[in-house]
Amino acid sequence: MAGGFAPVDRQAVLALVVIELLCALLLLFGNRLPAPAITAAAAALLAPANSTLHWIESIATARSDATRLSGEVAQLRIERDRMVDAGLENVRLRNLLGFAERGRPTLKAVQVVGVAGEPWPVIYHLNGGSDRGLAIGQAALAPEGLIGRIVRVDARTASVALITDPNAPVACEVVGSGVRGVLKFRFGPNPGLYLTAVPLTDTVRVGERVVTSETSILFPPGIPVGRVSRVGREPTGLLSAIRVEPFAPLSRVREVLVAVGPIVSAWWPKPVSPADSARADSARVDSLRADLTRAGGTPADSARGGR
Repeated sequence: MAGGFAPVDRQAVLALVVIELLCALLLLFGNRLPAPAITAAAAALLAPANSTLHWIESIATARSDATRLSGEVAQLRIERDRMVDAGLENVRLRNLLGFAERGRPTLKAVQVVGVAGEPWPVIYHLNGGSDRGLAIGQAALAPEGLIGRIVRVDARTASVALITDPNAPVACEVVGSGVRGVLKFRFGPNPGLYLTAVPLTDTVRVGERVVTSETSILFPPGIPVGRVSRVGREPTGLLSAIRVEPFAPLSRVREVLVAVGPIVSAWWPKPVSPADSARADSARVDSLRADLTRAGGTPADSARGGR
């Protein structure tokens, strides 16, 4: 605005002049005024400044939070892209190597009619047996995760040995790092579930998830089991002492899900003769070339686009 101050500037100058006049009056006559009156006047004068300062601090905090969240979102996007690439690579390698996935079981709900074991439940008794398709060795689960496996079956009842049974170890692994061990229940000063047979050189952190392992011949892989609650060292000093808290509330389960479908135990491809292997590899390569040709590319194009 030519020839003078803008309206906002004029208001600021006027407020400054008023504050200076009030300060001069306080200096001249402040000793004649009571202290509470001076304190109230100072608070009234400084209230707008304090509110403005708080507003500026809130804006600065919001900007800092926005910057931090933007960085976290960018990092999550990068991790998402990496996971997508890893998934595609996994599918591609499985197709190349001819890996076969285990059969996926069918889950059937069965009621728990009895619990045995003190002070920890060790056995569940079910109100279904062979009449419901149950058989020894089948996995028993809760919506939260693994419970155990069936160890006894008759016509109308069955029994499940829980993961808290010291005689029912489970082959498990840690999600992400792939550290493998055997889940066992231990008595003693600190009773509970422990992931055993883990060397000290394998890094396991508190909070990591534990699932059934690919090496297990009793359970399908990837069933949630629990979460690492404590990591220490065995008394021998050679192995890690990893405490695991189960996901399933074993003392409150009323129904279990039994995996009654077919689970292929010997799922790893059987060895073949060199001639059969060469023919199979040639057939897979021809199939991949045909797929790429139908998609409008070549193997070289696919290799260049994979990075």
